[in-house]
Amino acid sequence: VLKITAKDDGAGGYTSARVKTENLREFTYGRVEVRAKLPSSTGTWPAIWALGANFETVGWPTCGEIDIMEQTGAEKNTVLSTVHFPGNSGGGGITDSTPLPTSTTEFHVYTVEWTADALKFWIDEEPVHHTVSNDPSRPFNDDFFFIMNVAMGGTLGGTVDPSFTADTMEIDYIRVYQ
Repeated sequence: VLKITAKDDGAGGYTSARVKTENLREFTYGRVEVRAKLPSSTGTWPAIWALGANFETVGWPTCGEIDIMEQTGAEKNTVLSTVHFPGNSGGGGITDSTPLPTSTTEFHVYTVEWTADALKFWIDEEPVHHTVSNDPSRPFNDDFFFIMNVAMGGTLGGTVDPSFTADTMEIDYIRVYQ
């Protein structure tokens, strides 16, 4: 199990980690499954996502972003899936949420089925999130790479619990079917 642990650094800040497959494993289309258990502390912002591999040359949001799963720092009983691209970036991403009260106590499988026609989001083999249409005008027709991280605070992380010391996101596996 891969563990990404965010910690209080003792000096008013936090340490954490980000794991990415940029320039190592990039892909276009497929079914992506990630089995994970999320951190429970208020202020942690876990995310399992993919970013357009052309990020370095075209920037964000032009490269596109697929948030397979992210969770806000304040609402630990809900998970989100979101896509970002020009005209739908930042707080304007196409998003939907699903109640998941066991997200921090049990492992769940977060899935995106990504084709030339659509991106469909699932949790534990159930089609729980929205479907986003895809077409040649959108950036979801080129290679993407994975990113997994636990951010602290920020836009979706919100206020970190003052008694926070450490918390962990656990990843059992990532599977890509093409």
